[in-house]
Amino acid sequence: MISVKTKTITLVLAIYLVLSAVFFFIRYLDIKDFAQASQNSELLKVKLVYNQTLKRTSKFYITRGYANINSFGIKEAFSKNDADSLYKLSLPRWNIIRKENKYLKSFCFYNKDGKLITYFGKKPQNYLLLSQKNTKSYDGFWQGDNSLNYHTVSIAKDKNSDVIGFITFVIDPQYFLFEIKKLMNIHAYIIYKDSDSRKNIFMLKDDKVAKDTIKSEQIENLKVIETKNGIFQPYIINGIGIDSQNSFKIIFLQDISHWKNTLQKAILQSLIAMIILILITAGIISYGFDMILKELDESNRKLRKSQNELEDLNKNLQIKIKKEIQLKLKKEREANEKERILAHQSKLASMGEMIGNIAHQWRQPLTQLSSILISLELYFERGKLTKDRFQVKAKEANEQINFMSRTIDDFRNFFTSKKEKEYCKVSYAIDNVEKLLLASLKNNDIDLMVEIKDDFDIYGFPNEISQAFINILSNAKDVILEKGMKNGVIHIEAFLENDKKIVIFTDNAGGIKVDPIDKIFEPYFSTKHAKSGTGIGLYMTKTIIEKNNNGKIEVQNIGKGAVFTVIF
Repeated sequence: MISVKTKTITLVLAIYLVLSAVFFFIRYLDIKDFAQASQNSELLKVKLVYNQTLKRTSKFYITRGYANINSFGIKEAFSKNDADSLYKLSLPRWNIIRKENKYLKSFCFYNKDGKLITYFGKKPQNYLLLSQKNTKSYDGFWQGDNSLNYHTVSIAKDKNSDVIGFITFVIDPQYFLFEIKKLMNIHAYIIYKDSDSRKNIFMLKDDKVAKDTIKSEQIENLKVIETKNGIFQPYIINGIGIDSQNSFKIIFLQDISHWKNTLQKAILQSLIAMIILILITAGIISYGFDMILKELDESNRKLRKSQNELEDLNKNLQIKIKKEIQLKLKKEREANEKERILAHQSKLASMGEMIGNIAHQWRQPLTQLSSILISLELYFERGKLTKDRFQVKAKEANEQINFMSRTIDDFRNFFTSKKEKEYCKVSYAIDNVEKLLLASLKNNDIDLMVEIKDDFDIYGFPNEISQAFINILSNAKDVILEKGMKNGVIHIEAFLENDKKIVIFTDNAGGIKVDPIDKIFEPYFSTKHAKSGTGIGLYMTKTIIEKNNNGKIEVQNIGKGAVFTVIF
């Protein structure tokens, strides 16, 4: 017959074994979920970096194209289809830009009918794709001469706004792989089908990981890939060409070797801890029973057993309480980490938006500086450059440079974070918004109307409040541009009502087509196109207003647009 001692040891060991197994399983799931969340976050970062790189490249080379169009003699050469003049006048610029980007293939000139006039670098296609269907600058991927390339097209117009030609930059798509590799150290390659439906693949020349992945032919099912270089999780971003026939895919390879090693290490640690606990428990119970049997009679043994069971129950209760507290703290840390990641993504998106605003702010002074330099050159060539004329032009140039310097100061002050709350006028926050966004709004023909009836004080973080206002304005601007409106209007009104401090933002973009409308404040929810919306701007706006600055934000549709009401 099995003794009470043996039964008790067996039962306790079984309980320990079950509890240890449950603890091991919970820890395994926590680590696995955290790894998955980190991988998803990495994918979002990759998409954000790709989209920002695409947008930055488009703006950079389209601006370069217009700079060349506005150079001396270029429009006249376009009007005459004068290939020699275009080549000679643009040769210095080509010598500069080809050193900046080794992936720049061609610098091309097409006439108003889209026919090639002349070019620098590798010979492009003879006719420009979709040149007759565009009246504004555009960019995109398309195949020419059986090769997929990225193109930016800047349109040259005469004084009557008639199209007289096109300037195109042709860039090898490997440039985007190089930029993402440089910024995030992630491997990638591009797949596309040519006009004969043959699959073409290209990557960076020194990317051994991509080469091994392509050789393994494991990418189609999007499952984890194991090669001699490590373990990788593939992600696909569908690249959008100039039309459906020019679509392609970018395959990104995230190294997850670290997470697999972490899971294996967690399993091993849990098994070792479980074995040690079982051995220690068995030894303690066996020793305790031997001492009890020697020192106490049957009655005392029963009493001791009851006391031991009560103590074990108390210990288990403490362990459970401790685990519950640890689990609650862990969930709070995870929630804070997710909040931090969202705030960081919002800041990256805001910085990308601000860079675009700097470009809008600088466009006019740069054009003015170019005009001043051309004037000086003409005066010098004609022998009419006097000291007085030179001083006047130098003063004009210095004024433009000072304006550009003040712009940099405005943007730098905006991103300066303050750790303590302070009082600031509502006019201060709105003035910051006007300084940073006015040029961008004007360049897109959007009127900004500001009406400050009561210039009240706000107690909080001034730059965060300005950031929230910018998010609301940028959202309204993006909707107006997305709908192609030519009479966009955004109205800001600040006033006091009873004890409430109120700021109202109104637009005429047709309202928000979401039900319920408050869903727009949820993270990663966006009504914009995937290329222009991250889904975190309005979420961070709500967090800034309500959590960080003790305010409240509401939204509703009224008349022809949406109304955002901020209450302090």
